[in-house]
Amino acid sequence: KNLPAAYAKLDTNRMTLVHFAVHSLDLLGALPDNYSCIEEGDNSQTILDKQAIIEWIYMLQMPDGGFCGGSFLGPTNHSYSNGHLAMTYTALCTLAALGDDMSRVNREAVLKSVANMQRDNGSFQCIADGSEHDMRFLYCACSICHLLNDWSPLNKEKAVEYIESCIAYDGGISLLPGQEGHGGSTFCAVASLLLMECLSDTLDKDGRRQRLIHWCAHRQVGGMQGRPNKDEDTCYSYWIGATLKLLGKEELLDHDKLQNYVLSCQTHMGGFSKLFGAYPDILHAFYSMAYLSISAQEKFNLKKLNCTIGVREDRLSVFNCERNVP
Repeated sequence: KNLPAAYAKLDTNRMTLVHFAVHSLDLLGALPDNYSCIEEGDNSQTILDKQAIIEWIYMLQMPDGGFCGGSFLGPTNHSYSNGHLAMTYTALCTLAALGDDMSRVNREAVLKSVANMQRDNGSFQCIADGSEHDMRFLYCACSICHLLNDWSPLNKEKAVEYIESCIAYDGGISLLPGQEGHGGSTFCAVASLLLMECLSDTLDKDGRRQRLIHWCAHRQVGGMQGRPNKDEDTCYSYWIGATLKLLGKEELLDHDKLQNYVLSCQTHMGGFSKLFGAYPDILHAFYSMAYLSISAQEKFNLKKLNCTIGVREDRLSVFNCERNVP
């Protein structure tokens, strides 16, 4: 099926679109087996078919390991089809949200693909043939290894060295060495260190933890900005709010003010926008609710989110992870 016009440019990333949509519904508690998204007075059939989504995801599992983002290149044996780290992470999380038992995940091939994507500097590229490589994909690799209970594909020492090379002078953490700190990459770095059990060893020296906490806390300007001197954006409520939660310093934020800003970005069309008055989209809808879940789950009648992995807490049991993370 064709994507709505506003999302057409994301055809290669359909897996992430499904991820945001499914997990948004899951935080709302709207994914029971008999869930039907039917308007009042509409006698049409249920439009949310969980099993069909599961089958579509498995259709995108690559023979050489991992999952791709969509069927835009046709059959999965196409010479340019590759497993993609971010799509593999979102595929695993979405399968868990949909209640799949993971029995069809080719664990050995997934882990082999993760090993093939780590570069000499410790970062990860997203596909085996070579691509952009930065903190986002390091986080995806760490999440995959954690969920599959196997860290053998990942060189932790080099990964930590890469994270250290991205710590900026002001305490934030960047996507690439030498760039300015950014809310998204800061979360990816902190969550990765926590998953690798290297958080304290990495941050508790040279004043790094204090500078990082200071940088995060000062991103609140009513709403949350992703970098200094930038506009507020609802998704950073999660990226930076979750970072402070993982560091045990979430009380430094004015959550009433931040929640009010996020709620003000709801629209008459439904969903949340990135800033007040803009059009809504499913990425900002998910991350807005993700922040509301980790900051005041019961107040907003949302399900509990595991903020390290980014899925509902009670969905992680299918992975049988050896170690729990917040």
